[in-house]
Amino acid sequence: MDEFAGLTDFLGAMTYWNAVQVMLASDGRLTTKAPLYERPYLDGERLMIPRGPGSAEDSEGYTDYSILDEHGSYSLRVSGRSRKDIRPDRPSCWFGHFDDATKYFVGANVAEITRMLYKPSAIPVVNLQWLNRGLAPGWLQSSEPNPSGFEPATRYFMANDPGRFYFTDSTDTAASFLLNLTWRELNTTFSEGIPGAEDIPMPDFSDE
Repeated sequence: MDEFAGLTDFLGAMTYWNAVQVMLASDGRLTTKAPLYERPYLDGERLMIPRGPGSAEDSEGYTDYSILDEHGSYSLRVSGRSRKDIRPDRPSCWFGHFDDATKYFVGANVAEITRMLYKPSAIPVVNLQWLNRGLAPGWLQSSEPNPSGFEPATRYFMANDPGRFYFTDSTDTAASFLLNLTWRELNTTFSEGIPGAEDIPMPDFSDE
């Protein structure tokens, strides 16, 4: 199996959100520059997600993201600087499937952040609708060490496909709802309420 299966879908989703951010910034409706991220690219066994003008280094520091193939899981890695403190490359969560890692990144770090940066008025936070609802249909959980060996930790996994799992650095049942969305559903769910987003075309996705 292609270890980076779903990469084309991820690149298409990132292109879509870059276009949404550029549209909002050009109309003065984004509280930062655009886009937040440049086009991701593979560097060996790691997918690099470069910062764009909207996520550039400033006096508060910066954060860099990448997704690393760890041969058994895919870790979303975080590094950067917070004021004077350097943050070394570390995993923040793990996924059994690459496309789940990328869906999570788009939802949590691109689409929801775009909604948070929208002005002049606030747009409802999408993830709030999934809080306190337990796990999405088809998902189960078990207490076990995460791939780094840390415990206590929780493994969330699909009942009919235990190889499809995720660990996050905190209790996160809401992510199961996000991961149950198709790529198109993810983009339309998070773009709802953003005027003009409906005019930006989305690519075809492999799960359609």
